[in-house]
Amino acid sequence: MPGATELSADAMLNAVEAELHLRKSEWVFLRELRVGTGRHKAALQRLDAFALNCFPHLGMKRICYEVKLSRADFLCEMRQPLKRRIGMRFSNEFYFVTPAGLLPLTDLPVECGLVEIAPGGGCRITVPAPWRDTPGPTWQFAAAMLRNQRRATSVPAPNPQQQRFEFSATAG
Repeated sequence: MPGATELSADAMLNAVEAELHLRKSEWVFLRELRVGTGRHKAALQRLDAFALNCFPHLGMKRICYEVKLSRADFLCEMRQPLKRRIGMRFSNEFYFVTPAGLLPLTDLPVECGLVEIAPGGGCRITVPAPWRDTPGPTWQFAAAMLRNQRRATSVPAPNPQQQRFEFSATAG
């Protein structure tokens, strides 16, 4: 598809965040979310993006996004279904995010939705993900979300002003 290679994963997630999770008071949008906080094998798995709705009256909806820039990348994912298991475990909806027209809809697993990104950056939910009731996050996953949010919003501390003190030796 012409123009598909122009889209980066970051640009695609920018479109998803801007169009589907714009209200910062309602949504927490986390990118490159490592599932755990440690260094053991399970902690190395990462979600491309995870959105958490913060309003209880809206069910505190949780959505996982997996970006696929090419058909080959998507087909590799289809050969390893356990790769998306963690994202599906913690989310109520799971979406693949691709350039528009990349996938035939028949290739999409029934438990997943599809968000397509136009070459200009606009996004559209082409296939709504089915809702799944899932248990809430574990404390380890909650800690990983908080660490991710802190990393994304922290501003490095400024270097303190260096002061020079003059000492004079006085005989006394």
